[in-house]
Amino acid sequence: MNAVDDVKDQIRAVRKRYDALSPGDRAVLRRCKSSDEVMLEGAYWRVAGEAHRRALADVVLLFGEAPHRATKDFSLGRHLRTHLSSAKEGHSVRVRRLVQCERDDLAHRLRGLLRLTSAGHVAIDWGVLGADIFFFGDAVRRRWTQDFFAPISLSAPASQISETKDHS
Repeated sequence: MNAVDDVKDQIRAVRKRYDALSPGDRAVLRRCKSSDEVMLEGAYWRVAGEAHRRALADVVLLFGEAPHRATKDFSLGRHLRTHLSSAKEGHSVRVRRLVQCERDDLAHRLRGLLRLTSAGHVAIDWGVLGADIFFFGDAVRRRWTQDFFAPISLSAPASQISETKDHS
């Protein structure tokens, strides 16, 4: 197992502890506006435990935006392409701003996009997204950009292909 897989497993375990929190404790964490605020809450320390790293607070800050479901091939770029309205050009601009942002602005940009895509109902793999947040850099930026803007395979249904063209 490599370092990325270890981080994915740790974040999935943290998410499991987050889901076990009382509704009140989860609400407290959802109301936080920054990772600094998250780290001032006792609920954060109960879920973070020994896995605490600065980037973990960014991940926990975002947990309230979508439920968790581990998947074999989750990609934030594909998730955004699939769940953002293809009719709005502004969504492409938001994705570009996300991949161009500095590390300090990452959680804020992700929070806005996750609110648009998930509305609390579409599950994402927090292990994968969390690892991307931990290792955010040029490789993650390129992967998110490619998965959002690149054409999908020709074997995909025609409706999905036309949706992808609208994002380019």
